[in-house]
Amino acid sequence: MKKIKGDVQGKKVAARFMTALVLGLGLVSTASSAVTVTGNIGYVSDYTFRGISQTNEGMAIQGGLTLNDDSGFYLSSWGSNINFGQGSMELDILAGWTGKITEELSTDVGVMQYRYPNGDNATDQFNFVELYGKLIYKDFVFGLAYSSDYFGTDVDGYYYLSADYTYPIMDKLSLLAHLSYNKFEDNAQYTTFLAAGPVGGSGYMDWSLGLGTTLLDTAVQLKYVGTDIDDSAECAICDNRAVFSVTKSF
Repeated sequence: MKKIKGDVQGKKVAARFMTALVLGLGLVSTASSAVTVTGNIGYVSDYTFRGISQTNEGMAIQGGLTLNDDSGFYLSSWGSNINFGQGSMELDILAGWTGKITEELSTDVGVMQYRYPNGDNATDQFNFVELYGKLIYKDFVFGLAYSSDYFGTDVDGYYYLSADYTYPIMDKLSLLAHLSYNKFEDNAQYTTFLAAGPVGGSGYMDWSLGLGTTLLDTAVQLKYVGTDIDDSAECAICDNRAVFSVTKSF
């Protein structure tokens, strides 16, 4: 009962936060009438989420829309095909605020719900809500996310700490580096999340290194993505691989 009570309270807090952001955006938008809509559509050779393939190392078509207010509030939705469980799609809904703290330091905070239509049920329980926050300093982005009831049955508290760095090599060509740590409550929940084992510890690191450029107003990236998940897990979709993506924003 303690787990159920904690999960319900966590979801209530996230729901209230998202509702407050939605209402805030609506009120500000009504007052300022300065709302813009942006979007993107793209192709990726393998949809990897926190180092693990979501498409069984197959390709994905992805896209999203964002409603932005000049106050910094935003609402967004994003979707991709997936290949696990009973579902074939992921649909994310998020609300947040972004703005400057100083001239060189800015922040991005919000709440996101990850949804898996036809893939969430009493057995799998894929859907989850996550709170997130980022600090952006020049070419660095530092992030922290938390979910009280993470992806999958019997997986509870989860933290995600991340750092990203973009280094401009030359005009329209940048080095892209990413490093993060996925922290579960204990080894048992980490093992349950992977549905494999045995594995040591209570979490894993994921990373990527690659190049990004812009061609005809389209972002093109080639990254090498990996994790430090133990070989004992025999997780075929957790191994290192090259990932190519093309994204058009509008």
